[in-house]
Amino acid sequence: MPSIVFTAGPNTGRRYKLAQGEYVIGRRSDCQIFVPDMRVSRQHARIKLDAGRWCVEDLGSNNGTYVNGARVQTVELKHDDEIQIAQNRIRVELPEGQTQPGGRGTFDSHVTIVEVQSPSVFKSREESDDRAWRSTSGILSTTDVRSGRYLERKLAALTAILEAVANTDDPDGLLERVVAQLLEVFPQAESVGVLVQDDKTGELTVKCTRSRERTPFGGDLKVPGTIIEHVVHDRRGVLLGDSAGTPGANGEVVGTRMGAPLQAQHTHYGVIYVESRGAGFRQEDVDLLQSLAAQTGLAIHATRMQVELARREQLERDLRVARQIQRSLLPATPPQVVGLEFAIHYEPAYQIGGDFYDFIWHDQSHLALVVGDVAGKAISAALYMARLTSELRSRAGISRTPARLLRRVNEEMVKLGDDGMFSTLVYCIYDLESRTLVFTNAGHCVPLLRRGDRVFPLHAERAHIAPIGVMPELEVGEARVQLHSGDMLVLISDGIHEARDARGNEYGVKRLSRRIRTARGNAEDVVKAILQDVDGHVANGPQADDITIVAMAVNEGRAKRRTSTLPGIPVGGATPPLGSKALADDPGE
Repeated sequence: MPSIVFTAGPNTGRRYKLAQGEYVIGRRSDCQIFVPDMRVSRQHARIKLDAGRWCVEDLGSNNGTYVNGARVQTVELKHDDEIQIAQNRIRVELPEGQTQPGGRGTFDSHVTIVEVQSPSVFKSREESDDRAWRSTSGILSTTDVRSGRYLERKLAALTAILEAVANTDDPDGLLERVVAQLLEVFPQAESVGVLVQDDKTGELTVKCTRSRERTPFGGDLKVPGTIIEHVVHDRRGVLLGDSAGTPGANGEVVGTRMGAPLQAQHTHYGVIYVESRGAGFRQEDVDLLQSLAAQTGLAIHATRMQVELARREQLERDLRVARQIQRSLLPATPPQVVGLEFAIHYEPAYQIGGDFYDFIWHDQSHLALVVGDVAGKAISAALYMARLTSELRSRAGISRTPARLLRRVNEEMVKLGDDGMFSTLVYCIYDLESRTLVFTNAGHCVPLLRRGDRVFPLHAERAHIAPIGVMPELEVGEARVQLHSGDMLVLISDGIHEARDARGNEYGVKRLSRRIRTARGNAEDVVKAILQDVDGHVANGPQADDITIVAMAVNEGRAKRRTSTLPGIPVGGATPPLGSKALADDPGE
């Protein structure tokens, strides 16, 4: 009797017999075939008998109706067609009496038969003549006992594999149990084995074997290339015959070797191979082997997903721990200094990032601000950053200037010998008594200083050096600038000005300077204004790089303060005093 069987979705395993009339498939409870799936329309599709032939018709659904991967409106169904509605897959089973145009039966092939003595490859019963069909059909209808035994074997084998899946979470262990079970399922088999496809090379190699000899899971298994070629190419069971493999008196083909593909979710994992030296295998044996291979493929897929999930969970735990360690190395809060106001924003693009910032006291009146970016991401960058910040802190007490400190730190970082690892950074030492700022820029973003309604880039050639960890001997210079009440220093990482919109346009230093100049409020308000402007530029795009901002505002009061105001000191010793026309090239203009 015609029927359909759900092979995927919430109705998996359910069979619906088709009689006269029509059958509506949908999400409404009054549909003949009810599918509790929100992706299925209320009345999605209809299966009906039209002029003696079964057809499927889409009823204007949102997600469409597909037959064998192609979207259809109305199409005639054939035996073994697959209907897909959302994530639901439905196999069509039509009896022998249901014909197709041309009057031929609709039994589709489940097996490829290969004759060793002949180059002919029989891919389906449709390629044989009608007499062979009638002969085979007659035998199948009169061998109820053998069919019953076949179903018993299939049920027992599937039960054993399901038990193996339930008790084994290792893909290799699962294959060994399946191979052992195959010798029980096929009593005429002498040797069985599994060939697994290498993920990198794509080559098939023997993973495990077993024979009826005393030594299990060992020895060489020679699998004919014909088996592998046709199993991999056709993705179905293959029967390989010898001189005795010609059709017998009952019209059956007998072979001594067979194989079936291990596959699931459109992924090919390998081949199951079974061979016999005496009694041969028949089509029903290949059908059974293919069923077992299908279940094994699903089991392999499930166990591999479990292993991958466990690996990812472990990686996530490691990354969370690494992130906690990294964040513990960064200052949780800025220092409390009368007369100074700080604001910080640190946002890695991934679990752990390459950006870093720090506040380091050289002595009671000299506070250093540092913002940097390590080349690379993830754990390697975090470890490099931890070593670098440790070197900066440990040597700050004996290095009074940025030039001396960075020269010594660079020597130590070069000794690490990590190929391709380096760091850019800007190091500033602020004198609380004189309000002077001495800085060195090691290949990092230029610091920006807001004074009144203007924004000045603090750039001096002698203070601009190569990144840390690149050159063994580093020529380090520094520059000095006088700060005043109301000034605000902004240090950033390149995740700010290199943020891109959907068209690939960078946020840029000009827009950043313009936003700093127009922002109102304290240091925290300025940082928030910058972040809002960057978010507006990027819109819905992903964060491509770490983002770090450190802002320092100079107020009226300070910890140690002189009675007189010192005159401005030229930046780099070669530039007019800050605030003069020559220095006031505002990139925001």
